[in-house]
Amino acid sequence: MEARLYPVLVHPLVRYGVGLLALFLLLVLAFALLPPIVALAGPPPDLWFLGYGPERLAGFLGALGEKGRALYRLFLLYDLGFAPIYGAALSGWLYHFYRAPAYARPPLVAALADLGENLLLLSQLGQVRPGLAVLAGYLTFFKWVLLAFSLGAALYALRLGRR
Repeated sequence: MEARLYPVLVHPLVRYGVGLLALFLLLVLAFALLPPIVALAGPPPDLWFLGYGPERLAGFLGALGEKGRALYRLFLLYDLGFAPIYGAALSGWLYHFYRAPAYARPPLVAALADLGENLLLLSQLGQVRPGLAVLAGYLTFFKWVLLAFSLGAALYALRLGRR
């Protein structure tokens, strides 16, 4: 199955079309959904690059309050749709640049980590469970490591003028 996935991801319609969709969704996320959350409680756990534990997550959710948690739920549901889209777009571009699955896999795994993180955070909006909070924190950390590698590889390929 993986051998058939990459030719689809590298297709220009996916790279450009899904890439533009990912960019549009990112802009909506950054300029419409994120600012009210940041105003209430600071940056959400999704942006805590080094992960987090139950105390920090509980503090964030407590600062949000009931209305803020409803807004954060919307943010997380939106991110559930955004993650596979950015994963597919970035993976398609990396496969286009390098023609190697080793470069195309990290954004897909990052998207899976993002999905897991979002599901774990959604399950804890009412009550923080320490084990799940730690797991969500690890997924957040690994998501950012994989995205940093993926974006670095893409920028490096652009710098070299690959295709």
